[in-house]
Amino acid sequence: MDKKLKLNKTKSESKTKSIVPPAPPVSLKWVIVQLTHFGEREKNIQSIVKNVNRILGRQLDVFVPAVSQKIRNESQTMFYMDGYIFIRYEENVQYLKLNDTIYCSSVLTQINLVNGERKKTFSLLDDKEISPMRVGVQNLKVGVFKEDQTVKIIKGKFKGLQAVVSYMHDDNEHTQVYIKLRSKQILMDFPTSYIQGFNE
Repeated sequence: MDKKLKLNKTKSESKTKSIVPPAPPVSLKWVIVQLTHFGEREKNIQSIVKNVNRILGRQLDVFVPAVSQKIRNESQTMFYMDGYIFIRYEENVQYLKLNDTIYCSSVLTQINLVNGERKKTFSLLDDKEISPMRVGVQNLKVGVFKEDQTVKIIKGKFKGLQAVVSYMHDDNEHTQVYIKLRSKQILMDFPTSYIQGFNE
């Protein structure tokens, strides 16, 4: 009887010893890439992403801090942060291939001491530093207004004018408003990011 108990205890102890605590989550890092003038003016964000992955020969996460929207059947891109994109860092990827390409001007690097030697390393951003940019992009893209709410136009050729919300489209990305021009009112659609409430 005592032998059995001892045997069971030994088995449970060995099970306990074999349990390994989970490793802490690895924080993602992002390579910082400066855009060319052409890249900053690109209307289709996916064109930048596809070009980056083609040059690197890998399907990597590419964060472009911008939103593309259609205005009167024309695609326009608004950057939350001008001039830069961020690519998820992975070992053994030749990010420097992006230097002096159609969309990318340069991959940011810095000089660091590695094992006592000065070496060029990539300038990396932590994922927690990218998160606020993602929120900012989402805020550019989505806004919710009520019918008959008085708003102002903050972008485009009607910037500064007061308007009244007529209708929010189902995608929340476009809003129909009345704008008063001289003696008449006109009904127009705007990207929601072009509109701001007076209390914002």
